Amino acid sequence: MDWSNYRNLSYLHLKLWQRQLLIGLLVALSGQLYLSVWAEGFRVSAAVILYPALLVTLMRDSHRPTTGLVTGLCVLLIRMVIDLFQGTGLLHALVLEYPGGVFYLCYDALLCLLIRDRRSVSPLRLCAVFWICDLASNAINLLLSSHMHPQSGAFPPALSLAGLALARSFTACAILWVSKSYRQLLIREEHERRYRRLFLMTASLKTELYFLKKDAEDIEGVMSNAYRLYERLEGQSDPELASLALSIARDVHEVKKDNLRIIRGLEENVADAYDHQDMSLQDLLNILEISTRQFLGKQRADIRLECHCQSNLSVREHYRLLSILKNLVTNAVEAIQSGTGRGAVRVETRTEGEDFLLLVSDDGPGIPPRAIKMLFQVGYSTKFNADTGDMNRGVGLPAVQYIVEELGGSIQVDSQLNQGTVFQVRLPLAAITGGDKA
Repeated sequence: MDWSNYRNLSYLHLKLWQRQLLIGLLVALSGQLYLSVWAEGFRVSAAVILYPALLVTLMRDSHRPTTGLVTGLCVLLIRMVIDLFQGTGLLHALVLEYPGGVFYLCYDALLCLLIRDRRSVSPLRLCAVFWICDLASNAINLLLSSHMHPQSGAFPPALSLAGLALARSFTACAILWVSKSYRQLLIREEHERRYRRLFLMTASLKTELYFLKKDAEDIEGVMSNAYRLYERLEGQSDPELASLALSIARDVHEVKKDNLRIIRGLEENVADAYDHQDMSLQDLLNILEISTRQFLGKQRADIRLECHCQSNLSVREHYRLLSILKNLVTNAVEAIQSGTGRGAVRVETRTEGEDFLLLVSDDGPGIPPRAIKMLFQVGYSTKFNADTGDMNRGVGLPAVQYIVEELGGSIQVDSQLNQGTVFQVRLPLAAITGGDKA
């Protein structure tokens, strides 16, 4: 059993003596819930279940029974103080309670002797060792509590003692297993959250890369025009204008080189991230739902996102498909927010022959006919910040169109005022599942 998952728990950063004292106090206090059986001073308590669990988790590097000594002293002192308050004499309290302290010292000593590495011991062996430690320490405790050597009738039946030790050892192992499983669940959930954040960030960066590459093409065109202008002006009588045109061409060329360096830097970091790993369409929609809920924040109860997946395809172009979905859903959510602030966004995916059909609809205020013609133009936006007056960048829907066309598909918009909007994206099925792109 690998207990390395406990390394991040905050209490493991305590110093050795602090951990030992913590174990001693916890065991001593929990030991006050007990039953006295078989002999005066012999107790059956929950502390014996807690004790081995703490030894394995908090003292996994221990090779000496110093924790047992500290715990035994804590148990002895606390029990004696309670006895003294109840009117018991000091010497009698010491004689009565010292077997309980010896129990924890013997337990830790046997554990150190039988297990040298508490980090990687198997569950079966750990349970067996717990049983041996409990049984042997119980026998010593009972012997000391009885103030005599074992004789007929002085000790309980061996089967009862062994059964008690087995029950407590099994319970301690079960607690360790449950706590370890819970810790692994937390770690797995944290890994999933980090993966979702990384996936969404990578998808966003890949979308920005499309525009950077398009900008590089536009810059190339500007540079070519500037150089052609220079060639025309070179033979004319105004050398200053020719020199200015050449200077513009050179400056644009430098801008182009800087732009290409940015593109290469981004591509080195994100271009191949999970590109060769397929993702199920349902998992993709789950990521979309989670990111949308985070985007909505306090409005998540007012705006619903409903995702319906006809068939759970294995998607190779997951980043591009997520970029399409995220932009369309965000656009639909913002449309509802600009209206009544309450509504639903519905995402439907299905296959039609060799095509993959994606529908994103909302019941927002709709889009005016004049605005529909300009939706896919870079820089056009109907959204602005009322507090600052800043316009939205207007690159979401152009990005969607760019990705859709790059995959060989098409996008259509159908909107009616005060009724809602539907975006329909049709893509070649082979393009998103890893086949040849159109």
